[in-house]
Parts: sequence; structure tokens; C-alpha cells
Amino acid sequence: MLGVKSGVGKLLQDDFPNIVLWHCLNHRLELAVAQALEATGGTKDFQAFLDALYTLYSQSPKSMRELSECAHNLHITLRRIGRVFNVRWVASSWRAVNAVWYSYGALAQHFREASEDRTKDGRERAKFQGLLSKLCSINFVKNLALMADVLMELKNLSEILQNRGITLPKAHDIMLTYTKRIGSLITYPGQHAVEASQAEKDMKFKEEDLKVGRSPIIDASKFIQAVADSLNERLFTTTANRAQASVAAQRKESYTTLMNQMAALDPKKWDHANPRHGEDEVRALCHTLHVNEKTTHLGFVEYKASGGRSIPSNMKKLCIAVDTLSASNADCERGFSAMNNIITEYRSKLTTKNAANLLFISTVGPPTNQWNPLPYVKTWLAKGRRAAHSTSGMARQHPEEDNYFSPVWNLF
Repeated sequence: MLGVKSGVGKLLQDDFPNIVLWHCLNHRLELAVAQALEATGGTKDFQAFLDALYTLYSQSPKSMRELSECAHNLHITLRRIGRVFNVRWVASSWRAVNAVWYSYGALAQHFREASEDRTKDGRERAKFQGLLSKLCSINFVKNLALMADVLMELKNLSEILQNRGITLPKAHDIMLTYTKRIGSLITYPGQHAVEASQAEKDMKFKEEDLKVGRSPIIDASKFIQAVADSLNERLFTTTANRAQASVAAQRKESYTTLMNQMAALDPKKWDHANPRHGEDEVRALCHTLHVNEKTTHLGFVEYKASGGRSIPSNMKKLCIAVDTLSASNADCERGFSAMNNIITEYRSKLTTKNAANLLFISTVGPPTNQWNPLPYVKTWLAKGRRAAHSTSGMARQHPEEDNYFSPVWNLF
């Protein structure tokens, strides 16, 4: 899709040379997480265990009911256990890890009761005993805490980048902040890691006794550093697919140049000692976005003279062009989700036009309490159609019943 020779972006640029090619930051975030997982040992075992929990409770209503009863007895609010590190965005993985963290006591209680239940066969009891041993391992608790801390930061970053109001300069600053926050977890452990360290000292977590198991431990420093390095490699460039070193360096340079040009519009980053600061960057940005360079330059001079308090009219076009560049394609994903809700197996007879109209209303339509249906109702009635409460229409005709087989019907 992002190939240098025949990717979709390259083909679009061949037909439309003036477009700015940009790779969705949320998808890059997923690529960065996947790359960090590949570079760190022990993560596959952790992922396999959480996938086993997801399979157990998603495919067995009986197991889910038993878990709910255990959670009710322990006064725990049960959270849905999903899959981790799959095709969904990183917030989904955090919800799955967070669900295991908060449902830890209920899970342990369910595994213990199921392993001692004589109504189950020996193989099933052994399976639950193995799950209990894995769950109550100190290594698993530490791995769970590590993933919860890192994924919480990644989840927050992902949700910020999905915001419709996010611009490229804001996204750049936020990515820098969260990359530093994630890297700081090596020196300053997160909340979950602190709880796991205390649990290791007490050998007890959420009222459950822990033991030293054979589960592989994830090297926390190595994993956190791998995530931070992957974020630096994948996010701070124009496109994040793997390419030759020269192509990757060119993309990083293009990204840095574009961010420096956009930074010239931020009053907080001006060098007030230099009255001409930012003018070259604004000219280059006008050339990139195909905005009139001369009038925009005059507007920028006036903008700096006001201290950045008011944007002149002849500079607004450039500001709008910068804000138009989308940092993420989250809106496209929302559209796909709405389309899946509209086009279902029960609505297979929808025409393309009607499906498009419903999709338009679902994605950009106003809320029900802000919609005025009166003009549409008047148009409907003006075309000769009747209202639902109308009594002036034709009376309903009841067909005459053929009672020829009524003697046979009486036998039924």
C-alpha cells in the first residue's frame, strides 16, 4: 500500500502530484507495538495465555456464567476479557489486560472451583488447574502489570490521535510527550508495577497466594525501551513501512522539515530576537500546500506584529490548509463501523443509494434532539402520501374467506 514504486500512495501522487501523502498515525502506533513485541522475549507466552482466557469465556456461556457467579460472590465488577495485540487498535488490548487485572480474584476463584468440580472430567479439571497455576505465578503478575502500564500510555495516545480536532503539529507534540512518558517507566515504574512489586514481597495478590512458576518473565527495561525505540522509528516520519535506509532517511527528513515549517505558525516557538524568524518556513509551507506565498507572507508579518493574538484574513487560508491535514484516518474507521451496522444480513435488499444515504446520516447527521423533521414531513405529504394517523384514506378491504375446508379444519 505504501510501496515506493507501485504503492497506492505512489499511484495517487502520479495522478495528483500536489497531494500530501500521510500514513495514519494510529496504524503506525500498531506497527510500533507489533515491532516491540517481536523484539522482546516472553511476550508470546503472555499473549497465548490471554488468548486462552478469551477463548474459554467467549465460546462457553457456562464458563462465563460460573465466572460471573464468582465475581458476584467476591463483590467484583466483572469486565469483558477480549483479545490482545490483534487487528484492533491498541486501546482494545489495554481493555483486555485491564479486565484480567480487575477480575483477577474472580478468575482465580473460578479456576480453583472448576479444578475441584467432580462433575467435570479429569482432562477439564487438569486444564483449569493449569490455568490457576499460570494465573497465580508471580512472573505472570509482573508481566500483567508491565503490560497494563505500557498499554495504558499507548491507549491514551491512540485515543488522543483519534480525536477529530487533532492537527499534525499538536499530534507531533503529544507523540513526543508520550514517547518520553513511556521511556520514563524504566526509571519510574507505573502504578501497576508498584503493586506487582509489593505483591512479590508479600507473595499475595488480591487475596490470592502467589508462587514461583515456570512462566517466562518479560524483561521490563528491554520491552519499554523497545516500545520507545519503535515509536521513534515509526511515528516521526511521513510513512512507517519498512524501506531501504536511504528511503527511510529521506522520509524522516521530510517529516522534520514539515514539522519545522508548521512550528513557525506557533507563537510559543518564535524567536522574538529575530524579526524575520519563520518567514522562510512559511514560504516553504505555502509552496508545499499551494497557498499564495506573497499575501500569506504579509499576513504572517502582521500576525507576528500582533504577538499571535489575531490571525489576519490573508493568512487564514494557510492555517486552514494546515488544519485540514488529518493525522489519523479514524473517521474512515468510524465510517466502516457504521457501514457494518447498516449493511447486515437482515438488510441485504438495501440499494447502494439508500445505504449511502443512511451512512451519510449516521456519520455526519445531527443528533435526534437537534433534527427538525417538519420540512421533510411536509415534502412527504405534498407528494400525495398519507400520514400514519390519517383516516381519510381508503378503507381496508378484508378478503372473503373460503370456508370450503372448514370441516377439515375442525379436525386439527
